[in-house]
Amino acid sequence: MRKRVVINWLVAFVVSILIGMVTTVLMGGSLNVPFKQFVWNAGYSLSLGLPLFANGFLFSWFEKRYIDWVNRPGTSVVRALLMHFVYSSAVIWTVNWFWFIHVMDRDWATFLQYNSGTIISEYIIFIIIASIIYAISFFKAWRNEVRQKEEVKRESLALQYKVLQDQINPHFLFNSLNVLGSLIDIDTDKAKQFTRELSKFYRDVLQYKDLDIISLKEEIDFVTKYIYLQQIRFGEALQVDIIANEKVEGKVIPLSVQALVENAIKHNEISKANPLKILVAISDDYELLVENNLQPKTQLEESSKTGLKNMAGRYEYLTGKQMIVTKNGGFFRVCVPLIRVEGMKD
Repeated sequence: MRKRVVINWLVAFVVSILIGMVTTVLMGGSLNVPFKQFVWNAGYSLSLGLPLFANGFLFSWFEKRYIDWVNRPGTSVVRALLMHFVYSSAVIWTVNWFWFIHVMDRDWATFLQYNSGTIISEYIIFIIIASIIYAISFFKAWRNEVRQKEEVKRESLALQYKVLQDQINPHFLFNSLNVLGSLIDIDTDKAKQFTRELSKFYRDVLQYKDLDIISLKEEIDFVTKYIYLQQIRFGEALQVDIIANEKVEGKVIPLSVQALVENAIKHNEISKANPLKILVAISDDYELLVENNLQPKTQLEESSKTGLKNMAGRYEYLTGKQMIVTKNGGFFRVCVPLIRVEGMKD
């Protein structure tokens, strides 16, 4: 990287000298000029050429902090033009003051009388260079946005497929049918209720799987159905507290909270002696927390380990915030940033 920067600066140095030589030929008809004049032309060209080259580095720094071509193109154009005008003016007037007023000992009136065309031409050159820089920057931003959207679409499809696959997989259905079979012999009314909840659960899976976002209330209702089915199976060994305020105006990715609860059930031992305790709550930072005590299974179920990664990528794209996963103090916690519709990207 450092070698490339050095090479670029050397190229800028050589190009600036060449421009000075070309200017000498255009103004004087040949390169046969006094050495002092040649040095003056070279110095003047370098004083303009190197800052012009440095403008690319300056704009890269400025772009990362103040430019957003995709979401705020109008504001970005104004900011870029203002930054470029201020920078260009500082370079042009400083260079001309040094070489014409200080070195050649001219006064401003004489300089402006004979060199106003030089100032105008330098502004035009800087504007042309700036236009090229802006065009390249805008194209890169547009290309990155397209790539990011395509990546998010792929991650979204992968997440939806993974969740749907998990819910329809033989293990989940087998366990649910086993529970139902046991209930039929023990409690017919409860078996009917279990059947209705299982039916509603799969209905919601099919309803939500193709949506981009749903309300927090809808997701909590869905998670509640899932927990009911699992608590019938595990009884008091599975303890789930949901203290999330459903009135909070937030959105979530469909089935994502349920997937986090299922993840806790799938990877931890559950027994009356060591119950699994899961908490679903809203933090003061407008985040949804899913937390459970850690008691890992000795033999974990097979996992692709991509579910959390895909989910985190999609939440970061939709909210601009990271989904935080922590494991300490005997607890596993996932903090999911709630999606605010008014601030969500299209």
